[in-house]
Amino acid sequence: MLGLLVGLTSKLRGDAPIVLNYAAEAERFDTDEVTLQARIQWLVEHHYLALDGQVNGVARLWMNPAVAFLPRTTDPRIAAARHRFPYIVSDPKGMAAEQPIHVAEYDERGWEQVYQLNAEQFEDPPRFSFGCPHHHATGPYS
Repeated sequence: MLGLLVGLTSKLRGDAPIVLNYAAEAERFDTDEVTLQARIQWLVEHHYLALDGQVNGVARLWMNPAVAFLPRTTDPRIAAARHRFPYIVSDPKGMAAEQPIHVAEYDERGWEQVYQLNAEQFEDPPRFSFGCPHHHATGPYS
């Protein structure tokens, strides 16, 4: 699932839905369309994604900003309100915790608090000076 989420994150374009062609993505992930659709459905059921619709093997998906978003182009509060996304957070104890992932149901004030606590990450995330062109100081997101 992590590989699928990372792949979907790479398709983010500002505050817009992800357009996913099941056939192309199934080939990319070396799986079949039925398996890919089942994985997408699991991510929808667990609030990682919202399915906006699908026609002829193409889906429109919105990603929960607690999972991923593009800094400086997406206000996570607005994105969360669009589909009433819950906030998903890892337990500080990680996998050693009885419940490693916590899901806080959508709450406008809660998302505002999340935004205020993480404003620097949302507005001006750190830049890396190596490797990935998306994170390089001179890359497209700097």
